[in-house]
Amino acid sequence: MRFTWFDLAFPWIGLAGALVILALLFGSELLRGDPTSSRWRDLVWLSWMAVAVYLVHNVEEYGIDLLGQSHAFPAALCGNLGFPTLSDCPVLPSFFLAVNIPLFWVVGPIAALLSRRHPLVGLALYSIIFTNGLVHVLAVLLTGQPYNPGLLTAVVLFLPLSAWVAYTCFGRHGLSYRAMAFLIVWGVVLHATLAGPLMLSVRGVISDTLVVWLQILNAALLLLVTWLGERWRGGTLLRTARA
Repeated sequence: MRFTWFDLAFPWIGLAGALVILALLFGSELLRGDPTSSRWRDLVWLSWMAVAVYLVHNVEEYGIDLLGQSHAFPAALCGNLGFPTLSDCPVLPSFFLAVNIPLFWVVGPIAALLSRRHPLVGLALYSIIFTNGLVHVLAVLLTGQPYNPGLLTAVVLFLPLSAWVAYTCFGRHGLSYRAMAFLIVWGVVLHATLAGPLMLSVRGVISDTLVVWLQILNAALLLLVTWLGERWRGGTLLRTARA
């Protein structure tokens, strides 16, 4: 597996974007939906926060991890697939870009931009953030390894922020719990459609190129499915029991 300069640079480019977003989130009103309420209860603000925290998470996975390893996630993934070294691993380097660039550089910002009128779309990234946070924790339990690249930001950022969004954006004063369940289920589906084709590719059942394109399709489906969820039966998925 040979990485290009962009394979190695993209998490740091993303971090620069995250720092800009964080500066706007905490230093301006530009990314607010309701300037009169707390930032931490503002759905638009939380939608942009999802983009920022995932770009930070990318740095731990593909930049430098807690153990000081550079670009550590590909080697960890290949190890879990049974390949002792990256040179033995058949996964294409473009797979990792296809997983991250469309979702967190393109779909995430688009979802945040749409969050003022489409709240479920705005919170779409949290379907990935919550599920991915659990995956990192489950990896520790299943492999017995105390650390995997991305675990720190998953535990410190992903899971607490997901719990806060569940508390403040759903239920009596927000979207329905059915909408929250919808996002969780779609997060699980998205991770399954990431891991399933990858396993088939490693076993030679489908082509590596198809796996890459499926990840790009995954990103587009996140927007489409949450938008359709908002429109389903006139928006009943969004409404609480008291709405």
